[in-house]
Amino acid sequence: MTPPIPVHSRARGDVVRRLLAVKSAPEGASVVIVGGGIAGLALALELGHRGVADVVVVERSYPGSGATGRNVARIRAMQLSEELCRVASACQAKYDAMGDELGFNILFYRMGYAWILYDEDEVARMREIVAMHHRIGIRSTYLDHDDVLRAVPVLRGGEPPAAGVVHDDGIVHHDAVVWAHLEALAGTGVTLLPATAVTGIRRDENGVAGVETDRGTIATRIVVNATGAWSSGLSDLARVVAPNRPYRREVLVTAPVERFVDKAITFYRPHEGWFNQTLRGEVVMGAVDPDEPSAIDQRSSWAFLRRTAALMTSKAPALGDLSVIRQWAGMYDVTPDHLPLVGPTNQLPGWWQMNGWSGRGMLLAPYLAQLLAARMTGEEPEMLAMFDPDRFSPEVEVTGEQDRDYYRRYTGPTRH
Repeated sequence: MTPPIPVHSRARGDVVRRLLAVKSAPEGASVVIVGGGIAGLALALELGHRGVADVVVVERSYPGSGATGRNVARIRAMQLSEELCRVASACQAKYDAMGDELGFNILFYRMGYAWILYDEDEVARMREIVAMHHRIGIRSTYLDHDDVLRAVPVLRGGEPPAAGVVHDDGIVHHDAVVWAHLEALAGTGVTLLPATAVTGIRRDENGVAGVETDRGTIATRIVVNATGAWSSGLSDLARVVAPNRPYRREVLVTAPVERFVDKAITFYRPHEGWFNQTLRGEVVMGAVDPDEPSAIDQRSSWAFLRRTAALMTSKAPALGDLSVIRQWAGMYDVTPDHLPLVGPTNQLPGWWQMNGWSGRGMLLAPYLAQLLAARMTGEEPEMLAMFDPDRFSPEVEVTGEQDRDYYRRYTGPTRH
C-alpha cells in the first residue's frame, strides 16, 4: 500500500529548501542533466542510487515548470503497439511501487481508462489491438455500442459510439511526483541549480567538454538533454541534429461537481479529445487542434475553448452544464515516430538524449530513467533499443507536420 501523505516537519521542509536554494555552479561534475522535470529528476535519483557522484541538474525555471507541471498524467499500459504496451506496462509497475520506494504518497490511483470508437475502421483496428493486449497479458475489454453506454453513461445522448475498449489504468498527481523526487534527492549529493539558463555547450576533440550557464561553466564529459519541448534548441547549442518538434497542447478544468465520470475517456475521431474527473470533482478536458503549428507557445486560446466545448458536448452533452474556471497550455516534444529519444548519440561523444516524449513523459520517464542510468553505468538494457536516438539519420528531413491519423503513428509504417 502507498503510505499516507506525510506531515512535513520544519526540518524536512528546510532540507528541500536548501536543495532548491540558488547557488553558483560547481566547477565540475561527472554528469550534468539539463532539465528539472520528471525525466531529469528521475535520472538524477537513479544515478544516485547507482553511486554516481557529482550529478548536477540545471533547470532554467523551477522543478516541474515545463510539461511535467502542465499535464493530466495518465499512466496507462493500454497502448496501440505491442512493443509500446510492454514498455508502458513496466512503466506503470514503476508507479505502483513508487510511493513505497520514495516514502511519499504520489496520488497514483486506478481510475480506469476507456477508448471510445466512432468509425467502423477504428473498430476493425481495435479488435486486432485488443487481441494483441490479451496475448501479452493486458486484460483490456472490448465493448459494443450498448456496453459502452452502460460502462460510460456520461456519453448518453451524444454522438452514438460504435464501440469502446476499457482497462484498469491509472492517473497520478504530477506535483506529488515532483515533490517525492525532490524529497528523495535532498538526501543525496545531487546539486540542483534552479533559475539557471544554459548559454552554451563546450566541445573538444573528445566530445562534450562542459556546460556554460549564466551562473558559471561546469566542466563535464557527460551531458543529458532532458529539456522536453526545448530539447531541439539545446541540441542546436551542441551542434547535434535531432528530429524533435514542439507542439502546444491545451487543457481546461471546470468547477468541481459531484462525481459522475468514473473513467478517463479518450477518442480520436473526428479528431483527438479527452476528459476525466479529478479526485476533487473537477472535470479536465481538451481537444487537439489538428492544424496546431510547431512552436513553443504556452498561451491558452479562445479557439481552444470553443473547439473543446463544441466537441465535448457533441460526445457527452452532460458536460455542457459545467462551468469552466481555468485553462492552460503546455508543450509536447514530438518525434516523427512518436517515441522518445533515450540514450547516447554518435554525433557527439558524451551527449545523451532523454527527450521526445510525444505526450508520454509522465508515463515513461521514471522507468526509462532507471534503464538509462543502468546504460550509463555499463549495462545494456534491451528495452532501450527502440528509443535509440540514432534511429534517425542526421540527414532526415523534418517537416514539422503532425501525422493526422493517430492510429497510423503506431500501427503504420515507420518513417526513419
